[in-house]
Amino acid sequence: MHFEFSPAERAFAEEVRSFLRAHPPATFPIDGMDAGYGSGAHSRPFLRALADQGWLSLTWPRAFGGQERPLTHKLLLFEELAAAAAPFGPLAGCDQTAEGIIRYGSEHLRREVLPRIARGEATFWQGFSEPNSGSDLASVDNATPGMDIRPIRSLTGEVYHYEVFLDEVRVPAECLLGKEGEGFTQLLRGLDTDRFWGRFYKAPMLRRVLDELVRHANETTRNGVPLARDSAIRRRLASLATEIEAVRLLFYRIGWMLQEGLPTPYETALCKVMADELGQAVAAFGMEMLGLYAPLTQDSRSAKLRGSIQHLYQTSMGQTIAGGTSEVLRSTVATRGLGLPSEPRVRD
Repeated sequence: MHFEFSPAERAFAEEVRSFLRAHPPATFPIDGMDAGYGSGAHSRPFLRALADQGWLSLTWPRAFGGQERPLTHKLLLFEELAAAAAPFGPLAGCDQTAEGIIRYGSEHLRREVLPRIARGEATFWQGFSEPNSGSDLASVDNATPGMDIRPIRSLTGEVYHYEVFLDEVRVPAECLLGKEGEGFTQLLRGLDTDRFWGRFYKAPMLRRVLDELVRHANETTRNGVPLARDSAIRRRLASLATEIEAVRLLFYRIGWMLQEGLPTPYETALCKVMADELGQAVAAFGMEMLGLYAPLTQDSRSAKLRGSIQHLYQTSMGQTIAGGTSEVLRSTVATRGLGLPSEPRVRD
């Protein structure tokens, strides 16, 4: 295996780092906080700054206004953004939507929507419904008459998810993605993609968090001795650093498979389980290290590390559910990856 990037890939990564130095992420206004996935908060101005670089359509076919860059360039872009705590939260939804429109969309959607995504003018999220309760997939404006959007507050008190009710909503046929009745099949394919792209940012984000914990251990004393002198803390930090790097390399391996057009029947499920459970482990250890300061939020003057650890701890709890529970995905790895028999089902 070769763990080095090509000269072109290294040059692109440096281009992204130069952009971040010229456009410090902390100077951009944000809406809310990072949901714990590593893609940062929402910032439309930052999204438009990425669009000005042509990075929102980095890997699209040229026929649709893209640059046809290799997939590894998108991986490097996302890694550098996550490592810098950049607020690129909307990018994941936009990227998945663009992929769906390129693959399944009508000429109308490709002509009208893709340029708006590329310019950073439009953001999208997928809405899910179960079979027999609505299984078509379409591009729907959230101002469409008959739409009722209700926020769902998370443990942190912030809103990351919504309930969407469609009451006699009518959508033009030209906005339908693919064929009528095949929306759920497309959603399943989209979930496979989401498990990879929705968790790819987590390794660089967790590495950044771990670096902060290391600094805290070096700068904080207990009974006059730095926490970093505690062998148990050192071993745990080293173990987490090793796990983070292993997850990072796993994602790059799967990214290479996707770039080569190879099937990933269980790999995306595997990387999601590992990334989400590692995120919980890092957050839990951070809470343990901070001790009595751990529950303090960012608005407390006594909070350590800006209250970021307790926020990460709370947001990490639901991530082993979102996009497929760890229990279900372990079954996917077992049956598709290891060839084990499926779980027995009760028949009527």
